[in-house]
Amino acid sequence: VGNLANSENDEFWTAARTIVEQVYQVLSPGAHAVWVCKDFVKNKQIVPFCDQWRQMCEATGFTTLHEHHAMLVHSTEHDFEGKEKRRESKSFFRRLAENKGSPRIDYETVFCMTKGE
Repeated sequence: VGNLANSENDEFWTAARTIVEQVYQVLSPGAHAVWVCKDFVKNKQIVPFCDQWRQMCEATGFTTLHEHHAMLVHSTEHDFEGKEKRRESKSFFRRLAENKGSPRIDYETVFCMTKGE
C-alpha cells in the first residue's frame, strides 16, 4: 500500500478509472461531479494530465459542462528596479523547481461535469 501517484502509470490509470466509474454509478442522472486537477512536469516537459483526466471521465459517461482555471498566481508587481514580484499559492517544491528552470504551472483546472440522463 503506497501513494497512488508513485505507482506505475498503468496502475494509476486503472485505479483512477475504477474510482471515476464508481462515482458515476452512485450519482443520479443529471447529477454533477466536480474534479480539480493540475498538469505536472516530467523530464522538463509539461504533461497534460488535465486533458487526459477529462478524456477518461467522458469515456466513462460524464459530460463536461464547464472548465475553469483556478489561478495559483494572485498578483504580480514590479519594484523600483523593474524586478517582478509575484504572490503565489504554490508548494515550496514547485517554486524551487520553477526557479531552476522547470516550466511554470500557474493554475489548477476545475472540471464541472454531469452524469448523462
